[in-house]
Amino acid sequence: MKEVVAQLKTISPVWTAGLDRANNSPREVGLVGSLRWWYEVLVRGLCGYACDPTDADRCSFDDDGYRRGGLEGGLRTVCPACQMFGCGGWSSKFRLLVTDDKGQPKLSLDNKGVTFQLHFLPTKAWLPTEQWLLGQVLILIDHYGALGGRTTLKPPKMPDYGQVQLLKNVPYPKLTRREVETWLAGITKGSENISRRQSTQAPQIPRLGYFFFNTEQWLDTKQMNQVVQADRTGFMAGRRGVSKKIFSSQPAKRFLGYTTDQRMLSSVLKTLEQMGISNVKTGQEVLNAL
Repeated sequence: MKEVVAQLKTISPVWTAGLDRANNSPREVGLVGSLRWWYEVLVRGLCGYACDPTDADRCSFDDDGYRRGGLEGGLRTVCPACQMFGCGGWSSKFRLLVTDDKGQPKLSLDNKGVTFQLHFLPTKAWLPTEQWLLGQVLILIDHYGALGGRTTLKPPKMPDYGQVQLLKNVPYPKLTRREVETWLAGITKGSENISRRQSTQAPQIPRLGYFFFNTEQWLDTKQMNQVVQADRTGFMAGRRGVSKKIFSSQPAKRFLGYTTDQRMLSSVLKTLEQMGISNVKTGQEVLNAL
């Protein structure tokens, strides 16, 4: 399989460095984590299962299953996100390379207006559904989300990070959403392990269907706090070491957030309406448009 390339431009700086590291050159691992997060969110929104890779019940390749049934047996307990991005005993299906628009690896994403490319270099064969999901992830990031780290930190303490414009998406097969949902459902139904983990997964895990988006304005701190107060459980407020579940970008004039269920989402939408904020789109509306 040949490499696939996405071309983007920074609207604001993109943070890819680790803790206390300079951001003068992009680190691919900082981008892969962001891409994986959105991939997981989309899979769950399509009623598939994606594990929490930080949880004790995360995926791992089944060596016994592999000895009994080959590759299919080894992957039987591995969720779709881990099949693409890797897990214990199973490496990612691609290697990511970041270059400038001329294909040179020496560049910085620490400024706005920088054109860059994401080269996905396959190390294993991709399924058409996986390439479709990755293509949709890049569109989600372009239209609604952010790429890289530090996206929750805001001025004046930090620059506004992570906003990008997709200039050229990766090519993806012309599948329907229903076809991808059927594929994801088959993975769940084909594994008692995955079916069990999906049925017991915490509601706090982000699912695209319970997101909300606005692409016409940003929220200041006071407005964000008003939205957070619509949730009486405290989930959206976060806590020390855990960020709020609402994010806003002034350069891109957008905000987004996510909730745990329809009741919380409805409360947030009502609050936004009372604040005079219109043109809010739900994650389910985004899914229906795929």
